[in-house]
Amino acid sequence: MSELAARLREILAALGATDTSRKRFGAAQHQYELLPRIDDLSTIEAETGELPEELRDYVTRVSAGGMGPYYGLIDVARAAKHVSTAAPGVAGYKRALPLSHLGCGYAAVLPLDGPARGQVWIDARAIGLVAPMRPSFTAYVLDWIDRISTGQWLEGYVPLGACALTAAITGYLGVREKELGIEAGMIAGSALRAALGELPRHAIAIAAEEGSPLFPAGTPVDPCVNCARAIEGLVRDGLRADVVAPGATPFA
Repeated sequence: MSELAARLREILAALGATDTSRKRFGAAQHQYELLPRIDDLSTIEAETGELPEELRDYVTRVSAGGMGPYYGLIDVARAAKHVSTAAPGVAGYKRALPLSHLGCGYAAVLPLDGPARGQVWIDARAIGLVAPMRPSFTAYVLDWIDRISTGQWLEGYVPLGACALTAAITGYLGVREKELGIEAGMIAGSALRAALGELPRHAIAIAAEEGSPLFPAGTPVDPCVNCARAIEGLVRDGLRADVVAPGATPFA
C-alpha cells in the first residue's frame, strides 16, 4: 500500500477514536469500520466497466467501503450490482455507481460515463434534484474528513422543507395549535415543549420515495442532514432525540 493510502487509513482510524459514542452524522451506521480493500476488480468491473481512477485507487489501496461520507460508503461489490441510470433530462451521464446514502432516500452517485464521469452527484430525483456535489471522489472524501474533524455539519444539499419529515412535524404542531386555540405557527414555550414531548420513541418514520436509487419506495430510511439538524433543534424544545425510527441499509 502506498504511503499516502497508509496515511489516509491512519486519519480514518483517528476519526473513529475521537467519536467513541458515535454521535457524528452517520457514525452510528458505518461505525467507523473499513471494509477490506480489493486487489482484483475484474468481477466488479464486469458489471460497471472500468471504475474512475480515484475510486479505483481507493478501493484497491484503502477500503472497498464502510466508513465514509454521510451514512458511509456502500460496499463497492454490492453497489456494482445496482448501477443506476440517470434521471430523465440529466445530460451529464447515463450510468452511475451508488456511493452513499445521504439520508431521506437520497443518494450520492459516481457517474461512470459522459462528461460527468468521476464526479460525485446527488440523485434526489424524487424531489427533482439531480446535480453535481463534488468534482471528484477524492474531493468528496476529503470534504467529509475536513468537516467532521473540525466539528462542522456536512453539507445538506437538499433545501430545508423539501423532505416529508418537516411537513409531518409542522402538520402535527398545527393540529396541536388548533386543539389549544393557538394561532397557526405561533406555538411556543411550555405549549411547544408539551406537544413535542408527547411524541413517543420512533413516532416518526421516514420512507424512501419512488425513484430512489438505493431503496424501494416505502422503505424506512434515516434522515438527511437538514432533517437531522431540524430534529436536533427541536430536541432543545422537548422533542425526544430518538423520535425518528431507524432506517434500512441500502440494498439490504
